[in-house]
Amino acid sequence: MALSINTNSRGSDVTRLQQALTTRGFNPRGVDGAFGNNTRAAVIAFQRAQGITADGIVGPDTSQRLFGSREAKYFDGVSDFNGVPANPGNVNAGRGWGGSEGVADAAKSVARSMGIPVTSEKRNLAETHRVGSTTGSDHYTGNTNAYATDFGVSGARGDDLARRLADTYGIPRSSIGTYNRHTITVDGQRYSVQLLWKVSGHYDHVHLGIRRA
Repeated sequence: MALSINTNSRGSDVTRLQQALTTRGFNPRGVDGAFGNNTRAAVIAFQRAQGITADGIVGPDTSQRLFGSREAKYFDGVSDFNGVPANPGNVNAGRGWGGSEGVADAAKSVARSMGIPVTSEKRNLAETHRVGSTTGSDHYTGNTNAYATDFGVSGARGDDLARRLADTYGIPRSSIGTYNRHTITVDGQRYSVQLLWKVSGHYDHVHLGIRRA
C-alpha cells in the first residue's frame, strides 16, 4: 500500500483499499480502483471507528489498521505490527467465553455473506474425544476464555474465506497455512487469534480460534 492515498488517487492500491474497507463493513459503494467521494466517506467512517484522525487520507496509521503487518516489512510472530497488537475494525467482543464468542461474530458474518456454513463451535469432553481433539483446543468447553468456529468449505472458496478472515482480523496473509497465533485488541481487551487452513486436519474447513489473552 502506498504511504498516502487520497481523493483522485487511482490504481491497484485503491482497489485493494476498497476491498479491505468492504471486508471490514465500511462500504465504498464499488471496487473500481478510483478514490472518489464514496471511498473517502468509507475511509473517514473507518478512521472514526478506530479513534484516529478522520481526514479521509490513507496514510501509515490508517493503512496499518486496515491491513496489519501484511503491509509491513517486519513481523515479530506475536503482535501484528511493530510490537503493537492490531485493533481490527468491525470486530466486537462480547457474550460468553470471556468475550471471545463476540469476537468470532465478524468471521461468521463474512462466511454467511459467502454462503459458507458454520460446522463446529464449542465441544464438550465426549465430543472432543470423539473427533480426536484435545482439551487444549479452543473448541473445548472447559476452556472458558476461548472460542472456536469451523467453517465447512474447501478448494478455492476456502482460500477466499481464509484471506477475508485474515484481513478482517489483521492477520498477515503470509500466516495462512501456519499455526501462528496473533494478538489483537478488541474493545480494550487483548485476544490471541489463530487461523488454520490447509494444514493437517484443516483441508475441508477453515478454523478460527480465539483466546482471551
